[in-house]
Amino acid sequence: MRIDDIKTVCFAGAGTMGCFNSLTAAIAGYDVVLYDLSEETLSRVPERQQLLGAGMVDRWGISTESLESGLKRVRTTMDAAEAAGNADLLSESVFERLAIKRDVHRQFDRLCPPRTILTTNTSTLLVSQIEKAVSRGDRFAALHFHLMGKLVDITPGPRTDPRTIDVLQRFARSIGQIPILTRKENKGYLHNAMLVAWLKSGLGLVAEGIGSVQDVDRSWMIVNGTPGPFASMDSIGLNVALDIVQSEFDQTGSDALKRMVDLIRPYIDRGELGVKTGKGFYTYPDPEYVKEGFLKGE
Repeated sequence: MRIDDIKTVCFAGAGTMGCFNSLTAAIAGYDVVLYDLSEETLSRVPERQQLLGAGMVDRWGISTESLESGLKRVRTTMDAAEAAGNADLLSESVFERLAIKRDVHRQFDRLCPPRTILTTNTSTLLVSQIEKAVSRGDRFAALHFHLMGKLVDITPGPRTDPRTIDVLQRFARSIGQIPILTRKENKGYLHNAMLVAWLKSGLGLVAEGIGSVQDVDRSWMIVNGTPGPFASMDSIGLNVALDIVQSEFDQTGSDALKRMVDLIRPYIDRGELGVKTGKGFYTYPDPEYVKEGFLKGE
């Protein structure tokens, strides 16, 4: 397959990243199908994409005309066969759990045309762990987006054809992103490996009773001038943060990771997932850490 052969892109998973990734491709002119099992999740897609699109206009200089055209190119469906039927490229952004990702790729490997390239947007799992579920290992790789970051990580699996990587690099550039090829697979690629270590450091400081959420963020903000780890987790989504530490805890059984899981779990149980639900470690749209006096501890 050549980059010119990619016309229709299927995005599996209509959460924050699925909405962002699909809108990015649609704005670039691709026909987009956004698939999810949840009717409720799909019903929120237009509102989510309008908000994400406003950020693209503000941060990337996307024209409102391009945004509106892109929004019209996105169609949603709960029918996996319909979503897969004409896909040239599939991008999966479902929950960060290995069994779920394998099931989704096994399903789309069966439903997609033989030409389709399958990709995963996993943040922390390894390509080799997921690609075992598909027969088309030569057309399987990681294609990992960053929310509003213009960075796409690309990592081949054990069976990936170099031509697949070439197409994915060209695809990333065609949608205005900068591809970075990871030389060998690594949990978190480059950026997220550093980010997760930072987030876990913040979680550990609170989970071990060393500092409060506010003081950890305040300490970071005073010195670096950017949001702290807990404000950042609110933006990423506490469900994503939980998946990351839960997955590592399941593999290692670490007591320290268990305390991090126990710190986040009550927020999830209350439906407080961060910015997208209006409440997480902070309350939105006017969180404590942006208020006058926060840095001074007032």
